[in-house]
Amino acid sequence: MRKLPIVPSLHEWLIAHIKATAPTLGRQLRLLDVGAGPRLLWPKLAPVATLIEYKSHDVDRSLPHDFYDTSEIKDQFDLVVNAEVIEHLDVAGKLSLVQELFRLTAPGGWLALTTPNAQHPTVFWRDCTHVAPIHYYDLAGMLARAGYSRIAIYRVAKMTWRKRLTAWRYRALLKLLHCDFAQSILAVAQRPAPPSYAHNSSLSRAT
Repeated sequence: MRKLPIVPSLHEWLIAHIKATAPTLGRQLRLLDVGAGPRLLWPKLAPVATLIEYKSHDVDRSLPHDFYDTSEIKDQFDLVVNAEVIEHLDVAGKLSLVQELFRLTAPGGWLALTTPNAQHPTVFWRDCTHVAPIHYYDLAGMLARAGYSRIAIYRVAKMTWRKRLTAWRYRALLKLLHCDFAQSILAVAQRPAPPSYAHNSSLSRAT
């Protein structure tokens, strides 16, 4: 676990991904935020706001969203985000969610999913609505089972000098207890594009 790379936050990974990907599309990158809650992600994407078409989903109808049920969504998106949702579901619900996220991801598009780190000693238990934690290797297996490829797992933590010093000081204890200081994990994965789709997309961009 401790050998997995670290990213500072979900939105910083998203911004870097959007900056690298959007210019190749010849249009705005279509982003769907599934389980968006009060849409806290949207203002954090201000540095790339002009590069994306942002849509949000949540089951809470008291909040303004584009969609309230994923079954309403017929489009597919270049980037699907699912932040801190999967831990609220049982195993069957987790599998169904990942399969639905795959359906919403366009061929060649990407999924970015975060969840509390199951190896952090306390973070999962801070919310009584959490149902079951998921280890990163189980999450990677679910993503592969749904059809995703190019799966990568990151630990999410802002590594200040104080946190680096603390992690180094307690490294032996963390290893002994199989614990980790990163509070969340981020899984990113791509929905494969059929060869003909990828070929036609490159021709469209060339013309």
